[in-house]
Amino acid sequence: MSRPEARWIGAPLFDACFFFGSAVVALAAGLLMLAAPATVLPLWFAWIWLVEGPHLCATWRRTYIDAPFRRERARLLVTSLLWFVPGPTLLLVSWLSGRPEPFQLFLGAVALWSFHHAVRQHHGIMSVYQRLGQVNAAERRFDTLLLHGVLWGAFGLFLVAHPTNRQLLGIDALPSEMLLIPGALLALAMVAWAARLIARWRRHGALAPGMFGLLVAAGSTLFALFVVGLREPLLANPLTPEHVFMAATLVSGTVHGLQYIGIVIATERRRTGGLGRTPLTVYAVMLGVSLLYVAISVARGGAPLGAAPGSMSAQVFLAIYWGLFCHHFWLDQKIWRPSTDARLRTELGLGAA
Repeated sequence: MSRPEARWIGAPLFDACFFFGSAVVALAAGLLMLAAPATVLPLWFAWIWLVEGPHLCATWRRTYIDAPFRRERARLLVTSLLWFVPGPTLLLVSWLSGRPEPFQLFLGAVALWSFHHAVRQHHGIMSVYQRLGQVNAAERRFDTLLLHGVLWGAFGLFLVAHPTNRQLLGIDALPSEMLLIPGALLALAMVAWAARLIARWRRHGALAPGMFGLLVAAGSTLFALFVVGLREPLLANPLTPEHVFMAATLVSGTVHGLQYIGIVIATERRRTGGLGRTPLTVYAVMLGVSLLYVAISVARGGAPLGAAPGSMSAQVFLAIYWGLFCHHFWLDQKIWRPSTDARLRTELGLGAA
């Protein structure tokens, strides 16, 4: 029995760089920050300018800047802008009431949505590889169950394991021994997944979907949370909980951002047939726009310099910042649906899969 011919979202080298290599870049950044914590802030600025900002721009490239999309989905493009409203509205409610809870609840909700967004992207890319590799339904269900179980389990465990989180949640007195059981379950899930992949390899099944899920999605998340995250704060003199987790956020965000940029480049190539502006030209424009994103990030107190975190001006920019991401999350939920979008299936190389 021969192994199915490997098929790729972009091309072998392209996928190796963006979809698998993104984890290697994140691993290198994480190890560098662990070895030299003074690099956290410079790397954070490089990340938000070179990766995080362009990944936001990539969504606008596929929507507002694409003429056919504007004609076909004009209503979505207009109504999605309403996601800029909740943050400033709840901030105003907090100011008028003199209570921080309304805006804090908003921040907590969007933080959960952000992680869900990352999980959804990992699952989406893994699903494309499953289709390309003609993975059967049982194996698809297994990979999907393990992916969601490991990622959300890791998120929940980190939420109650890190001292800063425990203090924020008011569970400082929770015995640390209680975390051993969920930690062991996570480890067992990873071992079971690896064993299933070995069995799949022996049966000459497609390996790319499971390897992506196990090594890239789950592996990079566990590294970010429990290798880098539990050593936080690596940044000297953090002023906010966000500063405490700056290095872990950078690691996971690097994987997410590079993969997103990669999926947009791959689909745009098929959409245009290789015509139009080169990816480097488009990326250069994104870097210019990304400077505005860097300015907003500094103005909201995202780094321990510039605006004082918690000041009125910083809170305004924080509401704008999360409005950008709520808008991004919502659009992504609508535009990346290959099951209902024939053109997107073709752009992902799934036409004959």
